[in-house]
Amino acid sequence: MGRSAVYSLSEDETLELGKRLARGLRPGDLVSLVGDLGLGKTVFARGIAEGLGIDPAEVSSPTFTLVQEYRGGRRPLFHVDLYRLSQAAEAEELGIDELLDAGAVVVVEWGERLPERLRRDALTVRFVDVGEDARRIEFGGRAGAGALDDA
Repeated sequence: MGRSAVYSLSEDETLELGKRLARGLRPGDLVSLVGDLGLGKTVFARGIAEGLGIDPAEVSSPTFTLVQEYRGGRRPLFHVDLYRLSQAAEAEELGIDELLDAGAVVVVEWGERLPERLRRDALTVRFVDVGEDARRIEFGGRAGAGALDDA
């Protein structure tokens, strides 16, 4: 379970990294996106959608609905936003386990708010501001050092 990092200098690069990661995703994979507001988590989620064959223009931040479902790609995608939740117990009520068991790919923004048992098995993607619109995107957990190798 290694960790690797890449740098993104634009939204287009962040989108492309999401597309590359999507190529290696399997049914039941959980992707936890972690980082401050405005660092590209939703753009990365759009890239994952596109990599799964879903129109990225359909993907927006699900802050007010908490969970958005996208079909039409090579597997269902559920995009979850935990920003408004204050406790991990609230995330339990969203049924993420059932989505994973049904073979969907689940992408969670604010993944640090997931219950520990879900974070343990997640592919973790951390966004770090390094100034001048650049981001360091770190892959850890199951994503590890080889997250983009198959892409």
